[in-house]
Amino acid sequence: MASDYTLDRHDELLIAIPLFEHSREWATAEPTNAERAWFLCRVVCERHGLTPSEAILEIV
Repeated sequence: MASDYTLDRHDELLIAIPLFEHSREWATAEPTNAERAWFLCRVVCERHGLTPSEAILEIV
């Protein structure tokens, strides 16, 4: 990826959705990774003033 590429709001929210899904699907099998995915999802969403659920609704 080009080093001068920046992610816009839509790009970041698209990233948050699979993080959210990963955190739910792997909570039992890989709890450490699931917790980290949930944390990262919240960080991305909070940058845009949204909850993860609101981010999903905005993208869909």
